[in-house]
Amino acid sequence: MRFDVQLKRGEDRGQNFGSLFEVPTVDGSVIGAGFQGVYNTYHRTDRHVLQFFKRPGSGGRNFETQTLPRSTDLAGTYLFDVDGSVYSSSEDVRRWDSSSQRWVVDPSDARERMRLGSSLLSFTGGSATCDGVSLLSAPDRGIYHRFFYAHGHLFFYHTYWAEQSGYRLHTTDDEGFSKLYACPWRPKDGLVDLTQAKVITVPVVGEVPFSYGQYKEEVLTCSNIGGVYVFDGESWRTIVEPEIDTSYQVYSMMNFYDRLLLAQYPTGQLFEYAGTEVSLVGGWPPVMEGVSTQAREAQTMAIYGGELYVGVWPWGELWRLNPDSREWTFVRRMISKPPATDRTNHPYEEESAAAGLVANQWGQRVTSLVPHGAGMLISTSAKAPTLWEPAFDFVGDGKWKEYGTVTRFTVPDVISTPIHWTEGETKLEFIIDQETMAIHQDGQLLAEVAVESSSSTGPAAAVAQSLTWGRGIFGAYGGEALEGHLLPL
Repeated sequence: MRFDVQLKRGEDRGQNFGSLFEVPTVDGSVIGAGFQGVYNTYHRTDRHVLQFFKRPGSGGRNFETQTLPRSTDLAGTYLFDVDGSVYSSSEDVRRWDSSSQRWVVDPSDARERMRLGSSLLSFTGGSATCDGVSLLSAPDRGIYHRFFYAHGHLFFYHTYWAEQSGYRLHTTDDEGFSKLYACPWRPKDGLVDLTQAKVITVPVVGEVPFSYGQYKEEVLTCSNIGGVYVFDGESWRTIVEPEIDTSYQVYSMMNFYDRLLLAQYPTGQLFEYAGTEVSLVGGWPPVMEGVSTQAREAQTMAIYGGELYVGVWPWGELWRLNPDSREWTFVRRMISKPPATDRTNHPYEEESAAAGLVANQWGQRVTSLVPHGAGMLISTSAKAPTLWEPAFDFVGDGKWKEYGTVTRFTVPDVISTPIHWTEGETKLEFIIDQETMAIHQDGQLLAEVAVESSSSTGPAAAVAQSLTWGRGIFGAYGGEALEGHLLPL
C-alpha cells in the first residue's frame, strides 16, 4: 500500500504535529504515522521526527538490543535529539557519530535545543538564543531556567533566593521567589519583550519542573513540589496545589491519543489530563514482580513502533503497552544487577547508607527513550551521575558500568526520520510492501527499513474502510491542513 499525504504545517509555533493517519489491517495489525510529542525530564524529543510503524495486534513482539560505546565516564547520562542527530548530555555534550560508531564532543554545550521551523533555539546559562542571536539575557538577580517553547510562547522559571535556605513558602519577593513566565514570541520578533509576559508567582520558592506538556492549545508544567500549572494562551491556572511535605513529581509528559499522559513519582504510574483535572491511570504500568511498590518513579515515555514504552525507577524497568490488547508487557531491566528484592525500596540501599551516601544513590534510572532510525536509544543513570570511587566497591566495577550505558533497542516494522521544514505544502509518501517500509518527502527517499517476512496488510480497498486521517496514537494533527489518499502499489 501507499499512503499519500499532502501536508501543510503552517507556522511552527512549537506545537505538537501529532498523527497523520492510522488504520487497522486485515491481519489485525495497525499501520500509522505521526510526530511524537514528549518531554522526558530535561529534554524534549525532536518534534520534526516522523515515525512510520506497523504494530502486531496480538501484542507479541520480538526485539534486539545492542550496547553502544560509553559516552561518559560518569554513572549516568541523558539523551536528546535534533535534526537526526542524538546527543549525550553528562559532563559535556557529545554527538553519536554513526559512521565511526563513537561519541564525539559537540562544539556547543547547549543542553536544551529545539528546531523551530528553519531556526534553532538554544537555552544555556540562564539565557536563550535563536540561530545564535540572543533573544533573552540572564536576569539581574536570580536565574532563568527550564525553558520550553510552545504555541507561540517562551516558558521558563525565574528563581531568586535572598539566602540559599532550601524550599520555603513565598512571602515577599525580596526574600525570594519562583515565577513562571509565558512570553509571547516569534523568531521575527528579535528580543523577548518581558513586559508582555503572563507571569505567576508560584507558592514555593525553589519550585522547578522536570517536564512540560501540551494538551490542545494549553501548556502544562508540574514542579518538583507537585504544583501543576496550566496556561491557556491568555492566563495561568493551578490545577494541583504544591505541598512542601508531599512528594509529587512529574518527570515526563506525552501526548497519547486524546489525552496528555504524565509520568509520576512516587506512584511509578501514569496520570492523565484531558482538559480539566489530573487523574491516576491505575496499573499503568504494573510493578515488576519481587520489588517494593514504594518510592517508584515513572521517568521516561516514548511511542515506538506504535506502542507506549515507559521506563521506571528504581529498578531500571522497561515496560511496553500494546494499545489494541491493552496489555502491559515487562520488557527487561536496563541494569541487570543486583537481584530484585522487596526487602528494600532501592538497589544497594543498605550498602549506600553504610558508605555514607544517600540510601537511593544507586537506584536505577531509565533516563531517555529516543526513537532513532529503525531503533530506539535508551540511556541509564544512577540517581546522581558520579565518577567511580573505591567507596562504591559494593556495586563492583563491572556492574557499575551498566549505569550510564546507551542501548539501541530495535523491534521490527518501524522507521523514524526528521523531515524537511516547509511552511507551505509538502508531499509525504509512506510505502509498505512485502520487503520494505519507506518514507518519501517531495519525491526524495528519507528512510526505509526491511519488514518482517510474515508481514501482511491485505488489499488497500479493504483496509481503507477503517482509515482515519489526522488522528491516532500521537494525538490529533497539529498543522494547518492535511489531505490523504490510500492507494494500492
